[in-house]
Amino acid sequence: MRRTLTLLVACFAIISSVSANQKAPLKGAQDVKSFFAEIDKHHFGNSLISLLAVHTAAGSPVDEIDVLLAQIRQELIDQQASDDEANRTNQANCEALLTQFDQERRYHATERDNAQTRLTETQAALEQAEKDLAATITAIGVNARRLEEGQQTRDSQREQYLIRNDDYDQAIQAVDEATTLVQHLKSGSSFAQLKGRFQKVQSKLNEQLKNSKHSHLYTPIIASLTQLASKADQEQVKRILGLLAELRTNLVSNKASEQATEEQQAADWARLKADLEAERESLLSRRQSLESAIETYKRIIQESIEAIEYHTVEYEKANDNWNNEFEQCQVLSRQYILVTQARSRELDIISRLIEHFETKLRGLKEYMIERL
Repeated sequence: MRRTLTLLVACFAIISSVSANQKAPLKGAQDVKSFFAEIDKHHFGNSLISLLAVHTAAGSPVDEIDVLLAQIRQELIDQQASDDEANRTNQANCEALLTQFDQERRYHATERDNAQTRLTETQAALEQAEKDLAATITAIGVNARRLEEGQQTRDSQREQYLIRNDDYDQAIQAVDEATTLVQHLKSGSSFAQLKGRFQKVQSKLNEQLKNSKHSHLYTPIIASLTQLASKADQEQVKRILGLLAELRTNLVSNKASEQATEEQQAADWARLKADLEAERESLLSRRQSLESAIETYKRIIQESIEAIEYHTVEYEKANDNWNNEFEQCQVLSRQYILVTQARSRELDIISRLIEHFETKLRGLKEYMIERL
């Protein structure tokens, strides 16, 4: 059956070719004989004609030959149906694989682009963080200097205050001692009895005069005390007591003012120091945060670079897979089309042959008799 099919298919192809090259249709028995004679010139046509000659010589009925041709035709139809099913399967597989590979390359392209965006943004963030860290480190240094200089200034203020406060205490003590001596003179004591103490008080007052801003108050008191050494006049004693009282009032007032200034400076420094220390803690925390962020940015940058490289490679793989699969699918599709077209021509030939076989069979018999 397979050999018969092969011979007939070859014959039908020749019939089609011969028919296509004819300028006018064949007419009558002579035309049919000429038609088969032309087929007989071809090797496959000769084999087919010989096979048909055997059937004719054996007296095979036309129905038997029709059945044979119908079987061949059905075999062609079955083969086409099988190829159609295979083509549908191939198309479904191609569509599934092409969709899969396209999704893969889209995924890797998206991930690659996302990684590139993340890399660009993180590099910018890293650059800014490094600038911020440098500025923060500078600010920490400035803060440390302000704390150090502020503490030095405060210590100096405190030291100077204590010195001035001690001076005021000594001055007030000297004024009090002088006042006591002058009051003794006022009460009737002689200068000779108080001479030693007068000299000691004068010495203290002279010492205070050198370092005091109240020299205009000390000077007349010292001069008056000197005069008392030669003459203890009651009016002069009263005047000296007045001057001593005025000096003491000024000393006490100035001491209180110095103390208020000291307390204000101490409070100001305490507030400033607290602010600077809070600023230092904030700056140290910011530095730590920036250093941590920089490490994170560097890690993200490295991961992004690796992700770009990975997804680029995977994209190329998926793209190659898609291209290869598309080409294979195209090859299968072209093969299917070519086979289907060829089989369609074969079915057309055998259908026309079956349709006209009885008419042409008479001319074939006559041809076979002449051929013997």
